[in-house]
Amino acid sequence: MKKFIVLALLIMICGAAKAQSESQNSTDTLTAEQELELVKKKVEKAEAKAKKQEKVAAEEKKVEKLKKQINAKEKSIAKEERQIEKLKGQLEKGTIKGSLSSIEIQKIEDKVANKQIKLMKENEKLKKLKRKL
Repeated sequence: MKKFIVLALLIMICGAAKAQSESQNSTDTLTAEQELELVKKKVEKAEAKAKKQEKVAAEEKKVEKLKKQINAKEKSIAKEERQIEKLKGQLEKGTIKGSLSSIEIQKIEDKVANKQIKLMKENEKLKKLKRKL
């Protein structure tokens, strides 16, 4: 009888220990799953942050490109204005001296008119670029 009681106690202790280890294993798997979810969330956050940084960098690059285009248009406009002034100066000198024929005068006036048209187009393009900025 003593042996039977000791054996029963031993079986109960082993059963309780086994149940405890099984619950511990299940909690381990739960914590592993939770850790996996946390890692996934961190990775998703990092990817979102990287995308956001790329977007900001692309926007900055776009702004820089627009600024360069605006500067180029302003230089082009200044160059056209100088050329118009130069042609008008030649026309004025030629008419004062009387060295220009009517055909040459007409050619210079046509050049001035073409330059002014080009200047107006450049100004419109510049306005569009500034609106984009």
